[in-house]
Amino acid sequence: MKRRREKGMVLLLVLVVVALLASLLTEWAFSTLVDLRLTETFRDSTRAYYIAKGGIAVGRSILEEDRNGYDAPDELWAQGVPSYPVGEEGVISIAIEDESGKLDVNRLVQGGVNPHGETRKRFNRLFTNLGLNNPEELTAALIDWMDKETVGRPEVVFTDPDTGAAGAEESYYLGLDNPYPCKNGYLDSLEELALVRGFTAEVLREIRPHLTVVPFSTAVTRTGKINVNTATTQVLAAGIEEPGIATPAEAEDAAEAIAAQREVDPIKAITEIQNIPGIDSNLYSRISTANAFDVKGETFRIISRAGVNDGARTVEAVVEKTQGATKLLYIKVN
Repeated sequence: MKRRREKGMVLLLVLVVVALLASLLTEWAFSTLVDLRLTETFRDSTRAYYIAKGGIAVGRSILEEDRNGYDAPDELWAQGVPSYPVGEEGVISIAIEDESGKLDVNRLVQGGVNPHGETRKRFNRLFTNLGLNNPEELTAALIDWMDKETVGRPEVVFTDPDTGAAGAEESYYLGLDNPYPCKNGYLDSLEELALVRGFTAEVLREIRPHLTVVPFSTAVTRTGKINVNTATTQVLAAGIEEPGIATPAEAEDAAEAIAAQREVDPIKAITEIQNIPGIDSNLYSRISTANAFDVKGETFRIISRAGVNDGARTVEAVVEKTQGATKLLYIKVN
């Protein structure tokens, strides 16, 4: 009887050991499978990155081939490349946007110090057209966020010379519950606006379609002209309006007339605007002499998204287009 009990204990011990080994084997197999999946995803993500980067080169080539003197949404570059297969497992999508149809935030400050008067007025008008609260204060806060405070110079809060609206300098940001310093430099992306006083999530949603950020190295050398073929009506109206020449209502009507005309046929020369119904001689004189408008773009954003199996990458670039060539200004990998 004793021997039988001993045999039963041995059998139980063997079963316990087998169960432990099975558990360890299962854990090892699962861990190996996870490592394998991670390795495959990393491999596919790396492949997707290089495909997406190649998409930037394709986007630049498309822009360089466009040499007809105007840029409009009905052209090849604006159509992009939707879901194009690459190899057996990859796919790429390329979108190209004309940033010259938007107001460039970095043009608000010249040389890192001095506010740009005409650009400041356009921003005030745009924010007003969008129905934002305290539009002049938003513009002033933007200027103060970017203008530099030189060594030994006390804080100087920017005040709008037309309205008296004041911005916000370092002392304001350091006094917040979660303090941070004022940048005192050009913006690198539109997302930075969330750090500036008054730019709430709701405000950002309203202004995003109308604003852009072009790298500071070219912010003061470009003309900053608005492409009438791609700008929103609010941006157009902000450039047309001028006290004593074009009231807000007249500027809005002119912007809508331009938008309606370009839906029928792209505007190939600024002189064509004088033939648009609703644009009288005074409005055309304002548009043609304000040095604010053009029919082509200067800077373009190329967004290239690529996927290979479970791996995906997005590469975004801003390029400057001049006479059949493009210059890379900015590139970001998401």
